[in-house]
Amino acid sequence: MLIGLGFDIFAQADVDSPYSLFGVGQVRDKSTNVRLKGMGGVANGMFGEGMINIGNPASYAKIDSLAFLFDAGFYFKSSMFSTSTLSEKSANASFDHVAMAFGLTPWWKLALGVQPYSTSGYKILVSGNDPEVGNYTTRFKGTGGLNQAFVGTAFKLGNHFSLGANGYFVFGDTQSETTLYFPDSLYMIGTRRSVDLMVKSFMFDYGLLFDTPLGNDLHLGVGLTYTQKVNLRGSQTLFVRSIEEDMDTEIEYIIDSVFNSTYPAKLTMPQGFGGGFALRKGKEWCVGADFNWMQWSKFARHGVNDTLQNSWRVSLGAEFMPRHTSVSGYFTRVTYRIGGFYERGFLNLKGHNINKVGLTAGMSLPLPKTLSKVNLAVEIGQYGTREAGLIQERYIKANVGVSVFEHWFMKRKYR
Repeated sequence: MLIGLGFDIFAQADVDSPYSLFGVGQVRDKSTNVRLKGMGGVANGMFGEGMINIGNPASYAKIDSLAFLFDAGFYFKSSMFSTSTLSEKSANASFDHVAMAFGLTPWWKLALGVQPYSTSGYKILVSGNDPEVGNYTTRFKGTGGLNQAFVGTAFKLGNHFSLGANGYFVFGDTQSETTLYFPDSLYMIGTRRSVDLMVKSFMFDYGLLFDTPLGNDLHLGVGLTYTQKVNLRGSQTLFVRSIEEDMDTEIEYIIDSVFNSTYPAKLTMPQGFGGGFALRKGKEWCVGADFNWMQWSKFARHGVNDTLQNSWRVSLGAEFMPRHTSVSGYFTRVTYRIGGFYERGFLNLKGHNINKVGLTAGMSLPLPKTLSKVNLAVEIGQYGTREAGLIQERYIKANVGVSVFEHWFMKRKYR
């Protein structure tokens, strides 16, 4: 793979990840809730009357029947990319999600929202030498990403089971460029190959949730999820031209267009499975764990399989509130969280898995005289490796969100 060739310069400001060069880019965590991000991303068995948990759509059935929920958030990320000899800093901030949910009947709930699905952001320079042409440099550059707008629904099935589904409209575009330069030659002309992929299509996932009381104010939730294999449809434009460009300013002059064509695009997205549990004691504490698996080895672009491998992730998390019945002392009503995860990624380069590991922490700050909260989460992690000339990313990511909880159809007795 190209990333194994070795780099002279491999990252610039606002880079998402050099590994977003592969597949559909850097695939985002499905969880919309900053609360769950503070617990290591645990989601499959989690539910609550005031929580929108897109990770398991069956959890919508547990939302308060008279409630209207609104949740929105953004994040800031600072990264240090390094090889065995070089290092470079990067920072970016972005919208993370917006979602809302409400009850249609006591047994039927609805949720909808929008969030990024994947992001692509990289700039990589690879230098080499050929006896016939001398020194040359290849630049790989990518921008853009895919977004997903979703509608989810869930139903209660008796006293202990809930069933739910999410339908996603996936849209967006990614641009990737490969540019070949000959910096020492007056006779060799540079060439650029640009690929612009635009997607407008649908994806689906499903969830099942079992919950039961265990006595002594303990409650157990067990969740299963399934992501359906689908083909994303869209269009792709391939543009090849010969150019002259100043590599420092990136000002280019097009000399000639070699090829320009637009044709239908098809991305085969893999199926996936997940399972997890959450054990809760009233509003005092909760612990949970998840396992999620995705069959990325079946990912294909225009019917041709990519060199990806199946991925999996293990997440653990806990939350606690010091005194949930306290009427005085603000910080005794704050909910605190901690968690962690380990993910075997879908990339294997030069015999090394590109894995990700992270620790998380967070809290929910209640807003006065309401059930709404400000949610905070921080994640410290490592992605990739410096072995065999590859790139390692060490990062810190901060999420900020607000969860609004309002009751509908409530008649006030006093004003």
